[in-house]
Amino acid sequence: MPFKHRQQSFDDQHQQKRLFRSRLYFALGFVFILFLILLSRMAYLQWVNFQHYHAMAEGNRISIEAIPPVRGKIYDRNNIIIAENRPVFVLEFVRNNIKDMDSSLFHLKNTLPNISDKTLEEFFKRLKITNRYKLIHLPYFLSEEEAAIFSVNSHKFPGINLTAKLKRHYPFGKSAVHALGYVGKINQKELARIDTAKYRATNVIGKLGIEKQYEHLLHGTPGVQQIETNARGRIIRKLETQPAIAGKDIQLTLDMELQQYIEQYLTKHRAAVIVTEPSSGEILAFVSTPGYDPNLFVDGISHENYQALLNDPYLPLINRPLNGLYPPASTVKPFIGLAALEHNIISFEKTIFDPGYFEFKNHRYRNWKKDGHGIVDMSSSIVQSCDTYFYKLGLDMGVNLIHDYLKPFGFGQKTGIDLAGESKGILPSKKWKRETKGKPWFQGETIITSIGQGFFLITPIQLAKATSILANRGKVITPHLLKNPVLAKNHGIEQNQIPIKDINNWNKIITSMEKVMVDKRGTARAAGKRLTTPMAGKTGTAQVFSIGQDEVYDEENVRKDLRNHSLFIGFSPIKNPKIAITIIIENATIRAAPVAVDISNFYFEKLEKTLK
Repeated sequence: MPFKHRQQSFDDQHQQKRLFRSRLYFALGFVFILFLILLSRMAYLQWVNFQHYHAMAEGNRISIEAIPPVRGKIYDRNNIIIAENRPVFVLEFVRNNIKDMDSSLFHLKNTLPNISDKTLEEFFKRLKITNRYKLIHLPYFLSEEEAAIFSVNSHKFPGINLTAKLKRHYPFGKSAVHALGYVGKINQKELARIDTAKYRATNVIGKLGIEKQYEHLLHGTPGVQQIETNARGRIIRKLETQPAIAGKDIQLTLDMELQQYIEQYLTKHRAAVIVTEPSSGEILAFVSTPGYDPNLFVDGISHENYQALLNDPYLPLINRPLNGLYPPASTVKPFIGLAALEHNIISFEKTIFDPGYFEFKNHRYRNWKKDGHGIVDMSSSIVQSCDTYFYKLGLDMGVNLIHDYLKPFGFGQKTGIDLAGESKGILPSKKWKRETKGKPWFQGETIITSIGQGFFLITPIQLAKATSILANRGKVITPHLLKNPVLAKNHGIEQNQIPIKDINNWNKIITSMEKVMVDKRGTARAAGKRLTTPMAGKTGTAQVFSIGQDEVYDEENVRKDLRNHSLFIGFSPIKNPKIAITIIIENATIRAAPVAVDISNFYFEKLEKTLK
């Protein structure tokens, strides 16, 4: 190869090497610059913005949490609170943030030694049936001192938060419990029927009484808040909040002073007492004794306490005014007499002779007074409660007429009171017996129906409604507990008028009832002497078991639970009555008429003080 060509080749190689080295240095410089940038960024992240990214590394979370609405309060007619919400401290467990539940609970019990083993057992039961992503509360309320102790030691319990919540409280305890009812934990059956969106933040619901009837008013609407928490479950901040809407406060017609007076009067007796304002249908007192403390049920009653209530021979759980079924006995006689007058079955002055019994088809139906009352008319038969007169009158009327006339007074059907679970009672007729017993009606059954015995059964609230209708001279008003029924959903005050053929018939019956209290032969004359305001009334004695026609009822030798019930209905004053009183005392441990007189006197004395 010529020298010239070799020289050119050598120059090209040298130039390529120089180009390669230049590119290599450039690449190394670029990499070095990138490394410096990365290193400076790391330094920035490590030292300058450490706190921010440390928090992120800790696993901050954003979650949506429901805000429970405040349940509406319940007041009596005088603005006394009878159901309220009290703040309590509880421990809330975020299960995902608790590594060892057993260890956490062990240390918690050491920190708060008043937490019992039974409480922990109940907690573990709840753990098994609760979704692990849901918050769960320890069934224990912390005192203020315990809350302070936990707060100081809270760093030892990741995933356990101290929270304050409102708990339903009934300041009067067992007073008016059968009207008020109570709230309790939502069960599976209730969960299936409620709108779960409305109960996202709460686990209680009205179970009985007013609390159940007006749940839609009292409950309120839950709110929503967006919160940020760290990996330990501690709330760092609240981002957005849509506040909850509190439930409505409601006012009842009850007068708690009157209610408690009656309850204390009958504290040792099994009884039902209803006091109403006839002109409005407002219930002033709704008494069922004995009662029970509704506060026991709010967070779930213990097995021991519930069994004690179930096994109590006085049956405190029974709502006697609403569900107790009793023969109306002689309290029905004014209604039977009115039916006979309005249908021209008999005149008011027509007399019969009462020898102490009524004989029909070789059977003697005895009067309560063995020797009889002699010559009686309708008025004296109501005043003295003559069975013989009404035996004959009922037979002359027939059971179907009795049924048809008494039905508009509310017998044999629900009254429409704003409480769930009301019993219907039984207003017998030929059709009723054929359909329910599959047997024909006998005339002897009409005879005992006319004095409120036999198949005839009423609830105290039915008898109270009928008494108010009589006091109102035929005006029918639904008894109710809510002071402002306009608020009520699907409940209004029904107002009707029983057809009146002759108002004098009504006045004659009511005058006879007035004589029951003041006439020297009146069955309530002894109690009536103490009345401060005139009253029209009627006593009744309901047989609990049957005795033969030749046997004599001897209270002292009859088992206590088989003794007769004592009943009373009345209203006062006679014209434009302010109150109507219905009383049933089981097994006549005391007589009902004196109780009614004392209630009336207490009410009017209280009313007089209010007006001064």
